[in-house]
Amino acid sequence: MATQDPFPRRHAEVALGGLAAGLSLTSTLLHRRPGEQAAITVGSAVLGAGAGLLSETAVQAVGRRVGGERPARAVLIAAGIVATASRAQRSDRELVALAATLAQVAGTGAALGWATPPRRRYRPTMVDGAAIVLLAVSVHELQRRRKARRLAGRVFLRQYPVQRWLDTVSGGPGSLAPRDTLDFEGTRFVGGAVPAEDIVALLGGGTAVDPIRVFVGVKTAPTPEERAGIAVDELERLGAFDRARLLVCSPPLRGYVNPVPVKTHEVLSRGDVASVTVQYYDQRTVLMPLKVPIAARTHRLVLELLRDRLAARRAAGVHVPEVQVYGESLGAWASQDVFLRGGLESLDELAVDRALWAGTPAFSRLRRWFASGRLASDDRIAFVRVRDLPELPPEVRDALRFLFLYRRVDPVVLFSGLDLLWRRPPWLDAGRADRWTELRRVRWVPGVTFLQLAGDLFRATNWTNAPPEDAAHDYRLEMPLAVNVAFAHGRTPVEIDPIAERIIVREVGSLQRLRALNRGLPDPGLPEYVGPRDPLGQADPTAGHVEPPVPMEDQRPFRPVDAVRNRLAEHRPTLHAGRAKVAGATVAARERTRAPLRALRGLLPTRPAGSGDATDGPVPGTNEPRPPGD
Repeated sequence: MATQDPFPRRHAEVALGGLAAGLSLTSTLLHRRPGEQAAITVGSAVLGAGAGLLSETAVQAVGRRVGGERPARAVLIAAGIVATASRAQRSDRELVALAATLAQVAGTGAALGWATPPRRRYRPTMVDGAAIVLLAVSVHELQRRRKARRLAGRVFLRQYPVQRWLDTVSGGPGSLAPRDTLDFEGTRFVGGAVPAEDIVALLGGGTAVDPIRVFVGVKTAPTPEERAGIAVDELERLGAFDRARLLVCSPPLRGYVNPVPVKTHEVLSRGDVASVTVQYYDQRTVLMPLKVPIAARTHRLVLELLRDRLAARRAAGVHVPEVQVYGESLGAWASQDVFLRGGLESLDELAVDRALWAGTPAFSRLRRWFASGRLASDDRIAFVRVRDLPELPPEVRDALRFLFLYRRVDPVVLFSGLDLLWRRPPWLDAGRADRWTELRRVRWVPGVTFLQLAGDLFRATNWTNAPPEDAAHDYRLEMPLAVNVAFAHGRTPVEIDPIAERIIVREVGSLQRLRALNRGLPDPGLPEYVGPRDPLGQADPTAGHVEPPVPMEDQRPFRPVDAVRNRLAEHRPTLHAGRAKVAGATVAARERTRAPLRALRGLLPTRPAGSGDATDGPVPGTNEPRPPGD
């Protein structure tokens, strides 16, 4: 039999839900669209309402022991004040932080509930049920129509529209990974290799060779072991082991590989590099963390096969390339899990010479263990934020081999999971000396901050088909300099800047081309690589000398955002024309609305002068008479 409440419950769920909805409007890491903000606000209101119901249950439980509503609420409010003043929500112990947050929320709910009226028994009716069903159907229909309008006339490309296939990439005649087994991301990777003549044109002179690229998709072979074996065999068939560098890419979901770092690596190496990617999943899913084990397993298999194959060549006295690893986002997490057991020892065991990991998720234990000292570290490990890349000290740049690149306002780097519901994250602790100034506008609220950062997380990871920008989880603008540092190309930022700008402009052009083809428009083509001289000052790599760089007096500091702005400036006249058309339509609609009001106003009797009508007299703040009908 249910226990009778000692006193009526109050509407704390309404007060706490409204408070949570209001706090959800505060800013965090990224600007949110109206639909995203609405979802976060509704979720916050639901969490707040649930917390309010639980706080009223706590009031009833305490009231049975202390003998009344007022003493019970006073006890909970006092407990909340103590928990807030002790700052126990910052504790590294999860149970302590959870208990403190529960006390704080219960105290807040008890205080707000005190100001609300007692709850009356509510009995739902058929009208209430019908209203809920009607609302759900309406929302579903609006979403369906919106999706239909968005997809109307869109052309879905099964494979990337490659303009030219090189003989040094997989998928050609005799390839172990046939081209028809590759999807959009696979063809984008192998078809995006920079030809030797483009490398020469970009650098403004010298010689180059066509780079090697290999991609093995999930449809090429059914198991990770078979796919890894095909990838290594294909590398050997194309002559990758004779190149100076061999880049093993750990892709995020669906096999996407950021084109900018791979192209930059090919250009700076003058094509003397081979890149390989093995796909482990080819579908969209919100359960991305569940794919990390198979991604790490695939990455490990490739590295183990390469280690054994290159060890045999090394024992025979044959040249072997330098093995390098690149991973971004979930790909960085999966790649790092391969070396989790031994850290640096595992990297040495698998014969990895260098690595670049960008935007590592907070879930990656390797990064945390290196930073906390749980795993032994030395000068070869470097944690560098994008802002510090140009000013990296020479001694750090020369010593590092494994680079962790991050941005302080990257939601993927900061989102640590469900513990944000009850635990204040360390990067928001204002009492620490290393407080990140970029995050001062973020305020932690139990539950609400979790939803806000989750929304920022999903927003930050949807950038692959958007123009590059130096924000959040998009590292494309900083990648050229990061590749130069991580893979020891030994160039200064001044030397890298013009190459970076041309590669970014090319990337923006490829995105515009994809957008046009997806809409069924004619193929606009790609911008050409151009360069009047070699900004690296590097001549034929087979020659025994290196020419000094040509002085560039007109060289200005490179701002990557300029490349995007200049590229998009072509569309400004169209945007201005569209705005003018919208403004004209708005004025016309306003006039059509005011015309009946003016006619009606003409039929009404006029008031005598001095009657105190607020519409008489001049316009406020001026001496001009008020226009008729205003």
